[in-house]
Amino acid sequence: MINKGIISEEDVEKDSNYCYLKLVSLRKVTQVFDEYLQKTVMHRQLHRKVSYRHLIRLECYKLVKDLLAELRIPPF
Repeated sequence: MINKGIISEEDVEKDSNYCYLKLVSLRKVTQVFDEYLQKTVMHRQLHRKVSYRHLIRLECYKLVKDLLAELRIPPF
């Protein structure tokens, strides 16, 4: 976001012990992140387009199934 010029040095509150995003900048970050999560990609197994948000949810379901020993997910 810095490289794209969405956030600059003025958007950060700096002191000797901390460095925080200002409230306006935090809204910019969450808006851009939400827009990114709405982008779609082709799912390999479903053979249809799904959003990144839905893809994360599907991966969480697989993780839960692995923890419950219903499905074995191979490690990386």
